[in-house]
Amino acid sequence: MVIPERQLESWSQLGAQKGSADTYASIKTALGAHRWPNDMTYNLRVYLQGSYPNHTNIRGDSDVDIVVETGAVFYHDVRNDQRYMYGFTTPGLFEWRHFRDEVREALSNYYGARLVTQGNKCIKVTGSESRLNADVVPCNEYRRYSNINQYVKGITFWTRNGIQVINYPKLHLKNGSEKNQGCNDCYKPNVRVFKNARNAAGNDFPSYFLECLLYNVPRNNFTVNYQNTFRNVLICLGKASKNNSLDSFVCQNGQQKMFGVGEHQTSIQAARACISALIHLWDNWP
Repeated sequence: MVIPERQLESWSQLGAQKGSADTYASIKTALGAHRWPNDMTYNLRVYLQGSYPNHTNIRGDSDVDIVVETGAVFYHDVRNDQRYMYGFTTPGLFEWRHFRDEVREALSNYYGARLVTQGNKCIKVTGSESRLNADVVPCNEYRRYSNINQYVKGITFWTRNGIQVINYPKLHLKNGSEKNQGCNDCYKPNVRVFKNARNAAGNDFPSYFLECLLYNVPRNNFTVNYQNTFRNVLICLGKASKNNSLDSFVCQNGQQKMFGVGEHQTSIQAARACISALIHLWDNWP
């Protein structure tokens, strides 16, 4: 027996938004109360990333991902021998780690040091009755140049063991919205369906990469009927898994490949395990 339409429709429902909005407002207040060094305040941006702003959060999602980005100093992909040609002859006034330390100090001063801890990729702020747990990512602007006058803007930061992470959260959000519009608003509800199905299957494939998997599924597979869409997506992903075309899949930001060994990537083996678990769930629904 396959998964009933009623169950899939239930899984498509958007999770609560108020908790994320309250948490975001609280973090902004904490950062606004901090006395920043003057050289870090230029073009300071605080915004949500992940499932909440993308409207793919489901019931049970809790941690809120918040980006704290400074544009006062930026990093780029220009080679050392090209920097003079691009005009990059003056070093930045501060390094990313200095900015991270200021963000952590701001949060610790506002919430208390015991509620603020340094994770591998983010600063974790423990929630309370009025807000959710928050993963705060201090980062610098990143520019990926195609020529001297053109670049794609993203963010960059480093893990605790010194590995650079480059990501494009605003492009992820933009491309997800465009995909949803191109699918007659059927894309994001089905992302929520598949996140719930993954949970029901007992698989731990990360939500970010599950969304990227579905982003690579052609638009005509997403319909107003959840059973048809679920079947279409499984057929598409199953074929990609068998004919080794998963390797061509890109992240929803459109700038990076999904699979590899980078900090922003995952493994094809993990994706295949998730696809197999979803197929088993579909074919063997109680």
